[in-house]
This record gives sequence, C-alpha cells and structure tokens, in this order.
Amino acid sequence: MAFDLNTIHLPPRILEAKRVLVVSPHPDDAQLGAGGTLARLISLGAEVWELTVTDDRYSIPGFVWQEGGPLTKRQQESINAQNYMGMKNAGFLGFQDKTTADVPTIGREICAVIRRIRPDLVLTVDPTNRHESHCDHIKVGNAVKFACLDCDCRFYPDFVDGKLRDDQYIVPAVGYFHTDAPNTLVDITDFKETKSRSIEFHHVNEPELMASLQYHEEYFGKKAGVRYAEAFRLQGYHQFHCFSLPLETVIC
Repeated sequence: MAFDLNTIHLPPRILEAKRVLVVSPHPDDAQLGAGGTLARLISLGAEVWELTVTDDRYSIPGFVWQEGGPLTKRQQESINAQNYMGMKNAGFLGFQDKTTADVPTIGREICAVIRRIRPDLVLTVDPTNRHESHCDHIKVGNAVKFACLDCDCRFYPDFVDGKLRDDQYIVPAVGYFHTDAPNTLVDITDFKETKSRSIEFHHVNEPELMASLQYHEEYFGKKAGVRYAEAFRLQGYHQFHCFSLPLETVIC
C-alpha cells in the first residue's frame, strides 16, 4: 500500500471513514467507548456496523441460543441501541462473558466478519492499555489486532477446497478506544446527548463507571479545546507491522 513518507508519522483520519466495523467485547462497549464518534460518523454518512463478541446467554439457566431465535436481554439492548443510533448489527459471536476461548480462536471469528463487511476502519478496545484488567477486553483487543493483519493472508485460517483463499482483505485502518496512548481526539460535543441516550438502552447501573466516563470526555475535551471529546489510538495499514515511530496527535 503506497504512502507518503512525509506523513508516515500521522494516524489515519478517523472522520474520513465511510464503512466502519466496531468490535465490542461486551454489548455496551461501543456506546460507552465510542458512542459520540460513532454518532458523528453516521451524521457524516458513514455506514457503521457492530459485532459483539461476548454476551449473557450462558448466565441464563436453561437458555439455549440459536441463530435467528430469541435474543437474550443484553443482546436485545444492543440491538435497541444500534437502532437508535442508526448502526447495523454485524452479529453476536456467542462467546460467554469471561470467555475461556483463546485469542486465535476469537480472532478467526472476527477475521471472517471483517472479510464479509470489508470496512475501511475497524474500532475496538485497546488491549495494550496498561490499566486494563478485564480479560475479555485484552483478548478481544488482541484478537482484532491480529485479525486486521491476518485477513490479508490467503492461507489463513486455512485453504478453501485445497486452494488459496480469494476473500482476503486489507484493512486500511484500525482504531482503539479506552486507550492510555491516544493520538486522535474527536470532538463529540454536538453528539454528547446521542451518546448518553444510546448508553441508557443498556441499563448500565454502575455510577462510578458513568462518572468516570463523563470525566474522561471532559478531560480529553480540554486537551482538544472543546467541551467533550473521545480519545483513540489510530493506526494505518503500513503501521501494523515493523513500525516504531511515534505518531503525532490530531484533533478532529
């Protein structure tokens, strides 16, 4: 993929994305971590999909989930939030909360969805955040990181009818929210209410989490010179592998 060496140290422009896939470890992560930016992207005409990796189906005694069958409570909340925001549902992978599945297993499932949707930007949680302790966030973030590179590989995860794959895809950019190393700050001031209402569909009952989220938006807003902002670590395709330069911070 060609690029200008004079701009090699710059992250991709998040608001230029036209087809976005958000990979959420849990049903509420997209709205909590990137709801304002997603709303802003949708207002600009972007098509935004959400793939949810874990859910609550295994915490319901006797419940057996089937594709096309009844949804769990949290799955339905996710659909409701997506519909409110104008997002599209890319599916539920069906791993349980606190999944024991390993990163390669999760990554293969994510890779298949990336190849199907073919986004120009993939968003997820930052697995390298030194404060992060939730195993689902770390596993899913790493699974997305690997999948975004692996989906360009014609023999991954296997051949098709003994032949190289023909569905390989180059992901132009990946972005991480809930990050402690942001290089992109997005003004969400005009979309703060949309984000707040989308979170309400999830019935989040954690006052400390919501207060912290508010403080994050105000903190990064001050950094960006606006009222509210969300922070991301963005990488372009040529920055996925063997890249060590620091990336400059941009404000959108």
